Amino acid sequence: MASRKNTLLPLIVFLLFKLLIVEATTINSTDADLNKGCIEEERKALLEFKHGLKDPSDRLSSWVGADCCKWRGVDCDNRTGNVVKVDLRNNGDFSRLGGEISDSLLDLKHLNYMDLSFNHFQGIPVPDFLGSFERLRYLNLSNAVFGGVIPPHLGNLSQLNYLDLNGDVSYYVPLMRVSNLNWLSGLSSLKYLDLGNVNLSEATTTWMQTVNMLPSLLELHLAQCELSDFPPYSNPFVNLTFLLVIDLSYNHFNTTLPGWLFNNISTLTDLYLGGANIKGPIPQVGMGNLCLLVNLDLSHNDIESQGIELVNGLSTCTNNSLELLNLGHNQFGGGLPDSLGNFKNLKSLDFGYNKFVGPFPNSIQRFTNLESLDLSENSISGPIPTWIGNLLRMKRIDLSFNLMNGTIPESIGQLTELTQLYLDSNSWEGVISEIHFSNLTNLERFSIHLSPKNHSLHFQVRPEWIPPFNLKYIDASNCHVYPKFPTWLRTQKRLTKITLRNVGISDTIPKWFWKLDIWRLDLSKNQLHGKLPNTLSFGSTAFL
Repeated sequence: MASRKNTLLPLIVFLLFKLLIVEATTINSTDADLNKGCIEEERKALLEFKHGLKDPSDRLSSWVGADCCKWRGVDCDNRTGNVVKVDLRNNGDFSRLGGEISDSLLDLKHLNYMDLSFNHFQGIPVPDFLGSFERLRYLNLSNAVFGGVIPPHLGNLSQLNYLDLNGDVSYYVPLMRVSNLNWLSGLSSLKYLDLGNVNLSEATTTWMQTVNMLPSLLELHLAQCELSDFPPYSNPFVNLTFLLVIDLSYNHFNTTLPGWLFNNISTLTDLYLGGANIKGPIPQVGMGNLCLLVNLDLSHNDIESQGIELVNGLSTCTNNSLELLNLGHNQFGGGLPDSLGNFKNLKSLDFGYNKFVGPFPNSIQRFTNLESLDLSENSISGPIPTWIGNLLRMKRIDLSFNLMNGTIPESIGQLTELTQLYLDSNSWEGVISEIHFSNLTNLERFSIHLSPKNHSLHFQVRPEWIPPFNLKYIDASNCHVYPKFPTWLRTQKRLTKITLRNVGISDTIPKWFWKLDIWRLDLSKNQLHGKLPNTLSFGSTAFL
């Protein structure tokens, strides 16, 4: 019974969090007859705000007339007529808003929701006056190209539940920054915090203490924030009882992970530490800890072989909920652990770019929900097991750059959901026939680029074969495709990249081939002959 309660607790907390966000934007609309319409002072405030904006696609064309409550992106309380919500988030339907944000908005005394995300304010600072909206519960300025120092005045928003200031790195504008994070302590109601892509380097030694003063926090997102200090002390999250999500990826910690992260926060469902410059072994996970994890990303670090004990520790959870496990681009080694088989809900497994050795792990056949498997750039040996065809939800397989050999099982043709298949740089032999592709109706990318020294794999398909798929990319270099030019390519209307280098073709290139819309073409080291057309429509890269 206790185990079930522990499992349901984060879900209950998460639903309550969403309920609070909905409550923050609820308009009292139980009786339409009570609608008082727009308050004139607030209508004028919105018009002045509009006047300061740049609106190249005329998104705010509806902002005319007496009733501002009917304007696009504006919601009012039907009982009082007060504006409670301004939502000008750009969902890609229009050009981005820009310009200035007028302090006339201060006349919206009842505003509890503001969203200006995914616009383009050309590096202007976040206005200080935003810290004066006493009723504000939701503030989203993410990916809107703000710059400068985040105003400490935001710390006055004691009712705020949701704050997203994630910076936009796609424009040549300096990232937002802070001089300190002390102002966060005033956000006593905060449940969601995202300061991703904000420069927090001046607060790198104090960020944890400040975050620890947010007792209601459920989600913490501090990705790519120039943080370099990861406090080692035992229980810094003492007040964060219900923390569900931690994202500290792409920082510069240059240290081992502290034990408290794996043993003091039992409610975690998502932990993202990819590219955070984590080193050395991982602390041992205590029995029953982190059993609610759904997503775990420790990729692009420098974690050593002993870190695989993390997998063994997590596998002891009786109700394992893990769906994403990404340990790619590390220093893990040894054999892949049998305990992997306990993660029966796993959808994505990435162990690529490590030092794993040994045969293809049989434990993977238990992953009936698996959609993505990446074991590339290891030293996995032996053949692909025939049971691979039983993983019917698989969409992506990457086994490239290993020491695998043998024939490719025909059962791989049963993976009807497969879109990407990468088998490069192994020692395959035997035949690939139409049966291997019989049900791969969704295949888009297929690569089996082998070494020139290994010329033992043969493609055998009929000249009249019509594949069930419609590829965007193919690379079968150094395989035997046989002397005739593969006529099945004519059926592939979405192909943009073709690499058939050294595949034994001895033929003329048919006229229909030159009509394909190819961006990258490599047919080198074949015995091609005949005349080239007067004009070619290929992209900038072509090797004949």
